[in-house]
Amino acid sequence: MKKRSAYFVYIVFGFLLAFLTYYYVLGELRNGYSDYGGHAYIYLPQFFSAETFMSGLKAVPYCMWHLIALFLYKVAMVPLDPACAYTSCIFALFSYFVVIFILDKVSERAGRKLSGFENAFLSVSFCIIQPMYFYWIGRGERYLGVYSPNPLHNPTLMCARGFSLLAFCLVYDIWGAQENPEYKGLFFKTENGLKKYYISLAVVLFFSTMAKPTFSECFIPAVGLIMLIRLIRKLAGKGADGKLYLKHFLFTFLCAVPSLLYIAIQFSMYFIFGGSYGADESSLIVTKFGEVWAMYSDNIGLSVLIGMAFAFCMVLVDTRFFIMNDFGKLALVVYVTGFFEAMLLGESGGKLPHADFLWPMMSGMLLMYIASLSRLVYLGIHDKENRKLKTALFIAWFIFAAQVLSGIVFIFQEAL
Repeated sequence: MKKRSAYFVYIVFGFLLAFLTYYYVLGELRNGYSDYGGHAYIYLPQFFSAETFMSGLKAVPYCMWHLIALFLYKVAMVPLDPACAYTSCIFALFSYFVVIFILDKVSERAGRKLSGFENAFLSVSFCIIQPMYFYWIGRGERYLGVYSPNPLHNPTLMCARGFSLLAFCLVYDIWGAQENPEYKGLFFKTENGLKKYYISLAVVLFFSTMAKPTFSECFIPAVGLIMLIRLIRKLAGKGADGKLYLKHFLFTFLCAVPSLLYIAIQFSMYFIFGGSYGADESSLIVTKFGEVWAMYSDNIGLSVLIGMAFAFCMVLVDTRFFIMNDFGKLALVVYVTGFFEAMLLGESGGKLPHADFLWPMMSGMLLMYIASLSRLVYLGIHDKENRKLKTALFIAWFIFAAQVLSGIVFIFQEAL
């Protein structure tokens, strides 16, 4: 009976999230300068006919959102604007249920499963949370220069969000089983072997790359870096562990190969074959440190602080978790990887202000936020008698709530 009640609550909150997403997207489509306008009215129509399909694919080789919207528009005969909104609703709900899954497993490990209401409320909150807003930060636009773990205005990164979270959970459990054959998994049952989880990771990473390559651009290097350091340490020990971990390293690398190949194809179509908004002269470059971001923020440090307020608070609350625990450590390394990509990479010529390499950092922000919320839930259940910790957790909950409120204000501002 409890399960049925929880499922009902999940559905009710899911409808609420879909409602907010639907009207937010319609509001964005009315804004001629929004990302939605470009994807819906410039790129998507290129997929409508065989003659222009390749030009559309070159412009947006990360086309999962476009293909779903195309199906709804051409096959289901849904008008274009609602088709785009429904497509974003599908991926918003996918992310929502993945977050429910994560918090359910974490709270169970802590000693008490969240109720259906608690889980649904936190999961919807996570899906809409935004940086705290102060009008004097940035160059005039509401969130310009202060980037978000949920860039709701961009359909393709939001499309990749659910796959990104699943890949994160898969790597965490795969690492646990690689280190300890007795490990039974937090999110997935790994005691019966890792083969199906390697395959699942490869598929999820590929889908994420098909939605938008920016998650893979920071996630794969971060996973590779951590595993490479571990491999060197184990090989330096000159024991059997080193050879076994080399095998694990190679298997995990193979999971990334389909995504890496697809990224190579995407970059070729984008930069070599003129897909970069038709700008054939555009190329990937290394910029001055922070050059691109400085175009949109007068104070990058303050923008980072406001954008990552809740996550940074949790790092202070439980620093050890983000250094020693694989869940926190991986999130932190992915974020740092994305941050340096944002600060150092750009596109030459007129494309430099487009800031396309700030997207990987936002994928890293997403993982930092899910790791932070998961840890906040865990500590609140597992260590509820710790009086010293209670004050710190109260502050963290307050910041989380403030950022969720900022997200609600942002959504209604754009939808109305």
